[in-house]
Amino acid sequence: MASTLRAHGIRAELPSGWEGRITQLAPSMPTNAALRSGAAEIPAEVTRPFAHFANMALPPNTNAFGGGAVEHLGAEHSLICLIEYSEECAGTALFNKHRLPKKLSPRDFNRRGLQRIIPGQAGSQTFLTEAGRPFCLYVVVGSYRRLSTLTRQVNTVLRGIHVDPVTSA
Repeated sequence: MASTLRAHGIRAELPSGWEGRITQLAPSMPTNAALRSGAAEIPAEVTRPFAHFANMALPPNTNAFGGGAVEHLGAEHSLICLIEYSEECAGTALFNKHRLPKKLSPRDFNRRGLQRIIPGQAGSQTFLTEAGRPFCLYVVVGSYRRLSTLTRQVNTVLRGIHVDPVTSA
C-alpha cells in the first residue's frame, strides 16, 4: 500500500515497501558563554528541513546525509536524502539546477560519490533549487551491481516528491 508524507512544504508519495521521514531539527539556543561574550543579541540557530526515503526500516537517529542508515543498506536497498539549505543559496552557482530530478540514470551514480565509502554501494549527489528553495538530493544504493534496478525504484520515488514554494509570513 502506498503512503503520503507531508511536512515543512515537502510532500512525498511513497510506493509500497518504502518509508520516510520529513524532519526539521529544533534550533539550538546560544550557550551561556556566547551570551556572556558581550554581543548585543545572539539569535538561535536556524535549522532547515531534511527528508529521508528508503525501502528499508529507517533507524531513528539517521542524520541529514544518511549516517546511521547507509551502514544498514543491503544489496536491494536505496536511501534518498533531500536536504534544504538556507534561502540565500537559492539560484547560486552551486544550486543553479532549477528542478528536482524526477529521473536519475545509472550514469549519475559513482562508487566514490558517497559521504562515506562503503564497499559495494554507490551514490549520486545533486544540488538544485526547486520552487525557490535550495536543496541537495543525495541518493545511496546498496549495490552498484544492481544499479539499473535500484535506479528505476529510486525514480519511482523521485516522481512522487513535491516541494512547495516558501511563503512569506
